[in-house]
Amino acid sequence: MTDPHWLPASFLNGPASSAPNALARAVDESRPDFVHFLECLSAEAAQTYEDQWRDLANRALEPNIFFEPGFALNAARHLPGAGQPKFLLCWEGGRVEARGRLLGLWPICIPKSAFPSIARSWRHEYGCSCAPLLDSACALVVMEQMAAWLRDNHPRLSVVEAPLLIKANPTYAVMRDAARQRNLPFNPMGQYDRAALDATLVAVGARDFVSAKKRKELQRQFRRFRELGAVAFHMTHDADDLRTQIEAFMLLEAKGWKGRKGTAFLNHPGSAAFLRAMSRTLGREGKCRIYWLSLDGRMIAGNIVLLDRRGQAYFWKTAYDEDYAALSPGVLLTMDMTDRLLNDKEVEIVDSCAIPDHPMIDHLWRVRLPVADVMLGVAPEGRFAFNGLLQREKFRRSLRERTKAALARIKAR
Repeated sequence: MTDPHWLPASFLNGPASSAPNALARAVDESRPDFVHFLECLSAEAAQTYEDQWRDLANRALEPNIFFEPGFALNAARHLPGAGQPKFLLCWEGGRVEARGRLLGLWPICIPKSAFPSIARSWRHEYGCSCAPLLDSACALVVMEQMAAWLRDNHPRLSVVEAPLLIKANPTYAVMRDAARQRNLPFNPMGQYDRAALDATLVAVGARDFVSAKKRKELQRQFRRFRELGAVAFHMTHDADDLRTQIEAFMLLEAKGWKGRKGTAFLNHPGSAAFLRAMSRTLGREGKCRIYWLSLDGRMIAGNIVLLDRRGQAYFWKTAYDEDYAALSPGVLLTMDMTDRLLNDKEVEIVDSCAIPDHPMIDHLWRVRLPVADVMLGVAPEGRFAFNGLLQREKFRRSLRERTKAALARIKAR
């Protein structure tokens, strides 16, 4: 459903109400004895175990909504440019017919090469974390076994890359510890800080995150909006109502700069189909919301937020009507959304999913998540190949950045 209008917006008027601190969760780092086997499956075959996959996601060491079945299977099904990943599964039990619990799942792209090569944790333009799902009770064991499986089954494979890992989160530590224990090469690349919101703060609201001058400006812009018509803030989370707001969001996005650039969802039928299917699937699980600002009932700004139901949320996508850019509808909406998230007892941390130095969210959300792309060797004896591939990857990234900068200069002329 869509909630009642949220007027007046709290960040524009008064101090925030208090929200209780969430309880910290303990992680069992024991290494229980178990017999296990690993297999690498297509998306269609992995879908057979969707219930076990979902159960693993609920007890994983580190939640990752982008590798949950509701997101990942729809991405594999609808996004033509996302590649065709294989899903590496680690099970309790010594053989296929004796499967126990699913202990690990890692979507991964493995190249066919006669030369030393890099496998990559599945990454596409709509994913913001590539952390594999690892059972919290035996994460280190599972990671070690996954690295060993890649080594044994793909002899020309020297490196596996896991992009967009948060260095302060446990999956990064598990990969680092697995490298230390097995004497495997390990190197973080492409490091940057990403803005986040600590939603457990008490007696704090969005108005406390901006200066008095900025707050006064936002109040002026909101008054201007109200002069134009009926203005309201909303939050939609019911799967049936989400369908309508998803369509409105895509139209809004296509009208703006992403539509002109060709990167809006509606520019590509597969991308639009993915968003429709993913939001419907996650909406049924209570893991997708749209916060939106309306003028006379029409959406003029929208933010899509995904949730893993374990306290983690992701500010995934945003769009606003550029006809009203002077009145900052996107900022007004994000301020209101921030207040709601701070008062939501189910949410503990909100990842902005933003690029480095984002011009809006970096000035509002002050927590920083250190992000890195991890390069993990799969064999101790492969250090020479690892170092060569590492240098090649650094050169490739440097060349890409120089090319982008040159194209930007050409367009600016």
